[in-house]
Amino acid sequence: MFEQPKSNRGGKRPGAGRKPGAIQKLSGSELLKQIQRTTGKRFEQLLAEHYRDSYLREDWQAVRDYEKTILSKVVADKVDVTSNGETMSAQFVFPQRELTDWSNIPITITTDAKN
Repeated sequence: MFEQPKSNRGGKRPGAGRKPGAIQKLSGSELLKQIQRTTGKRFEQLLAEHYRDSYLREDWQAVRDYEKTILSKVVADKVDVTSNGETMSAQFVFPQRELTDWSNIPITITTDAKN
C-alpha cells in the first residue's frame, strides 16, 4: 500500500503564533475612538443609522445581517455571563414520562413472513 508523505502545513509548530507578553497593535477601544474622531459620530450611532438606511432601502439582506449582529450583542450581554463571572448553562427538568396518557397503549410488532 502506498503511503503519502505528511504535509508540513497546519498544526502546532514550535515558535509559531503570538509570543507571550506581545502587545496588541490595535485594540478594539482604540479602533472605536478613531472611528469617532474621523466621522464625528460614535460607532453605535453609525451602526443604527446604517441599519435604518438599509431598512428604508428595503435591502433585506443587509437588514438581516445588521439584526443578527445587533441581536447577538444584546443576547450575549443579557444571558452569557452571570454576575459572578461564571458561564451560565441551561438546566432543564423533564418529567419521567412525557406522554402519561399513552402509557397504557400496548406495543406490538408484526412482521410479514410471506416473503
